[in-house]
Amino acid sequence: MFDLFGMMDKIGKLKEAVEDVRNQCDRLHITQRSENGEVEVVCTANKKIISIKTLPAYLSSENAPALDQLLASTVDAALREAHRTHKELFKKSTEGLIPNIPGLDLSKFLS
Repeated sequence: MFDLFGMMDKIGKLKEAVEDVRNQCDRLHITQRSENGEVEVVCTANKKIISIKTLPAYLSSENAPALDQLLASTVDAALREAHRTHKELFKKSTEGLIPNIPGLDLSKFLS
């Protein structure tokens, strides 16, 4: 027989777990550096950019196209790592609260 009260309890726990993951991800900072170390991007695990730093020696008009490319690739790498971290935290926090249904990944519904 279907346990409505048990399901409501799990939904409440799931809601708390999702909120906890969001709060953790707001506090968790991901730092990504370009391969040459000239660009550094810091973002939260919720994919909000905190800062972008470049080495002063790299800030010249002749380096502008390369800097643009470095910025884009470093920001992209930082956001990918933030997404991976966010999904991992979500999975850990909701383990046992969501039935194991193949193909069901609720983490993609989070911001």
